[in-house]
Amino acid sequence: MYFQFLVEDASSADLIDVLMKNHVTHADDVSYNIKCFHGIGGFRKKRTPKEIKTGKLLNDLEIYLPGFDKSLRGIRAALFVVLDNDDKDTLVFHRELETLAQKKNISMDYVFCIAVEEVDAWLLGDREALLQAYPSANRRNLSAYRQDSICGTWECLAEVVQPGWLKKARKEKIPYSEIGTEKSRWAKEIGAYMCPQKNSSPSFQFFWREVQRRVSAI
Repeated sequence: MYFQFLVEDASSADLIDVLMKNHVTHADDVSYNIKCFHGIGGFRKKRTPKEIKTGKLLNDLEIYLPGFDKSLRGIRAALFVVLDNDDKDTLVFHRELETLAQKKNISMDYVFCIAVEEVDAWLLGDREALLQAYPSANRRNLSAYRQDSICGTWECLAEVVQPGWLKKARKEKIPYSEIGTEKSRWAKEIGAYMCPQKNSSPSFQFFWREVQRRVSAI
């Protein structure tokens, strides 16, 4: 079984990579690849040359969906598209993604996994893993977080694992590339301790059930 993941940023890729290595690839005949984009972008509107191969997941999705549908034909494979919900209506967003797949006549096995609000919520969903990775985490802020809520999730995670870092980052106007490096570190370090079955994030559990369903069918 081959898994092809399309994700919007490096921290999402790092989390999925450690989860697959720790909990899935020990199974026979399982392999995977993660294609990482530079942000989520948006659905194409004007279809101008500037919108072609932007490196943004939603902008390029109508290119990659049929591309993988063709290249993975004839093998047992599943395409997972993992995106942040941000402030979008989840049902409407999912419908838009499905409409695109149908429009492109995608026949392979695929699934759209929408993290609510962000993939960072999946890290907050395993509090035991988070505290193992960061014993000095701010437990008050962690307790105040409401799972899969629209609340500025990555900022909430930052305040939990590195109290005061976000304020300093904003004051010093740290570039987003450095913020991305920190988010990747959190993903790797918390992900290393995660127990997927215990994760309290509903959006994570949907993602993990879809992975496990395909693995168990091998």
